[in-house]
Amino acid sequence: MALEASVTDHRFRVRLEAVVAAPVDRVARVLTDYAGYASLDPRIRTSEILSSAGAGQARIRTSIRACAAFFCRTVRRTEQVTQRGDRLVATVVPGGSDVRYGVTVTQWRGDSGGTRVWYQSEFEPGFWVPEIVARRYAAASLRESVRRLFENVEARARVR
Repeated sequence: MALEASVTDHRFRVRLEAVVAAPVDRVARVLTDYAGYASLDPRIRTSEILSSAGAGQARIRTSIRACAAFFCRTVRRTEQVTQRGDRLVATVVPGGSDVRYGVTVTQWRGDSGGTRVWYQSEFEPGFWVPEIVARRYAAASLRESVRRLFENVEARARVR
């Protein structure tokens, strides 16, 4: 697993490449079960599909409890999600979010009995984050949450 996270100029970035020990069709089902996101990450308190505009298009809203060191906040995020084959692109809708900017791209493909996954996310909160928290704690917290997220994707895909 390759996993890195950083915070620069109030932009949070995380990138993961990993092989998930589960069949590609099951991993795809887990990744596209938007209403089930809350079961993948304990930080996601709620996840709901607001609308679905045909095949491969959905607007979803999540509520996330984000914490780094002593700083915690519940963050509302509305995203327009587009699926094209083995690729999801989720773009933050700023008016319905506590996030000013955000794009997350997830891709997957079969890889010798498992599924190779690429995930990258970049976002900018629409609220103040103390500089010491962003600099010292946020990247580690983000890395840990993404690692846990994909461990849960794997576990859920293996039992489906």
